Amino acid sequence: MLANWRNRRWLVTTGVIAVLGMFTAVDVALSQPPEGRSRSGRMMRGPGGLSGGMGLPLGRLDLTEDQRTQVRNVLDQNRAATREAEARVYAARGALSDAVNAEVLNEGAIRAVASELGLSEGEAAIQRAYVRSQLWQLLTPNQQAVALKTQAEIEERQDHRRERMRERRGRRRGADQ
Repeated sequence: MLANWRNRRWLVTTGVIAVLGMFTAVDVALSQPPEGRSRSGRMMRGPGGLSGGMGLPLGRLDLTEDQRTQVRNVLDQNRAATREAEARVYAARGALSDAVNAEVLNEGAIRAVASELGLSEGEAAIQRAYVRSQLWQLLTPNQQAVALKTQAEIEERQDHRRERMRERRGRRRGADQ
C-alpha cells in the first residue's frame, strides 16, 4: 500500500511538473517576436500576425474571411514599396556603421550618412503608416476598439519590462561598485 502511494505521489508530482513545463513553453512561445516583426523592429514577412498588419493585432480581431482577403490584398499591393523602404533603411544603417568604424574619422561622411538614415527611416515610417491606415479602414468599429485596447495592453507590458530591466541594471551597477 505504501509503495502504491509513493508511485501515485511520484506520478502527481511528475504531472504537475509537466503541466508547469507546458505553461512555461506556451509563455515563451507567446513572448517571442510577433509574426511580421523581429525583436529589433525590422519588418518580416507574414500577414495576420501580431504586427504583420503594421502594428495592428490582426490575429486577435476575429477577422472575417472577406477581411482576411482584403488584408492580404493590401499587404500584397504594398509589399514592394514596403520592402524597398526597409531595404533603404538597412543599407543606410550599414553605411553608417561603415562610416563610424572607418579607420580614419570623417565627421562629414558620418553626418551625411546619418542624415540619409534619418530620411530613410522617415520614408519607411510613412510607408508603414500608409499601410496601417489602409488596414484600419477594413476593420469594424468594434474591431478598432479591440485593436486599440490590445495595443494599450502591449505597450503597458513593454513599459513594465523596460522598468524591470532598469531595476536589474541598477542592482547590477550597485553590486559592481
